[in-house]
Amino acid sequence: MDVEHRKKHRRDELVELVWHLEELHESTLDALKTHKPQEGYEEDLEGLKNEGVITIEGDKITFTEKGSDIAKNIIRRHRLAERMLSDVLDKNPDETENAACEFEHILAPEIVDSICILLGHPKTCPHGLPIPEGDCCKDVRSQIEAAFIPLSQLETGASAKVAFINTTDESQMLKLMSMGLTPGTVVKLNQKVPALVVEIASNLVAFDTAIGNEINVLRQPGMKKA
Repeated sequence: MDVEHRKKHRRDELVELVWHLEELHESTLDALKTHKPQEGYEEDLEGLKNEGVITIEGDKITFTEKGSDIAKNIIRRHRLAERMLSDVLDKNPDETENAACEFEHILAPEIVDSICILLGHPKTCPHGLPIPEGDCCKDVRSQIEAAFIPLSQLETGASAKVAFINTTDESQMLKLMSMGLTPGTVVKLNQKVPALVVEIASNLVAFDTAIGNEINVLRQPGMKKA
């Protein structure tokens, strides 16, 4: 590895560390020192500042807009590499860090998106840290949003098939399922105010609009929001 590549490698590692400190809300020079950056990091930190990647005001380190984009790409490559090593090669999460550090530097942008697609657009790395979205993730989300619509946004009198229920409240989920609101069920929205009233297999069920926002139905061709 020549001098320029070594310098870039060090600076990428430093960018990763600053990003991690931002996630911890500890992006300060003092916090950076406690995380034992590589020897000579002060020179690399000054280089990142001169390149417009970060700003330093007092003890605070902040990414510029340019720096934030650079950091997101580095973190995305690293955490997707970890995810691949864990999910595809069945490595223990504790074993993925060093390998991912090396692997991330040889991943071309188009390869990164291919790995992301292969892994199903994972949200987090094996350690539970968020993976920044790429264009491929945004495209998938747009497609999903185009395919579904909240039940509460159906036109009155329209029918649609329940696709999924987006709630983390287990008791709420069980209650809705007991009403017959399960994926694949066809429902008809009969009323919107003062509460939503839906027809399920000739039975009428009423609930708050907030609950209707959590029930997603398949959008049919030509279907409009109310």
